[in-house]
Amino acid sequence: MMIRRKMVFLLSVVTILGLGGCSSGSHGQSHMNSADLSMVAIKVELHWNPDEVSVNQKVTFEAAVTQDDQPVDDAKEVKFEIVNKADATQNLELNGKSAGNGLYKAEGVLKLEGLYTVTSHVTARTQHSMPSKELTVQP
Repeated sequence: MMIRRKMVFLLSVVTILGLGGCSSGSHGQSHMNSADLSMVAIKVELHWNPDEVSVNQKVTFEAAVTQDDQPVDDAKEVKFEIVNKADATQNLELNGKSAGNGLYKAEGVLKLEGLYTVTSHVTARTQHSMPSKELTVQP
């Protein structure tokens, strides 16, 4: 009988603590930005400059990030993954930096000619997007 009472008491304490942990803070306000909760998906447009790339040429990779047609300047992470399709060991990973107005950029140099897959990994507002495009590097 004593064990049963202890179990009921323990279960009650755990339940009360669990419900208390679900509180959203003072005055019932959430700490998340309302933009974080939007059900509209983020959109990422991936491009690079120059359009036609040659071996050992500096390339600027760009990701234009929007949500509901508005620029997203608070992305948590923007990375560019560039992988040679013929030899996956020939790859490059670059961290994008905000250039303002929802645009994130990174520069890199590709040392071998061939066909590459460029994938941008964007984490913003509780969402992740990773569009890919093919890039041909000329000799």
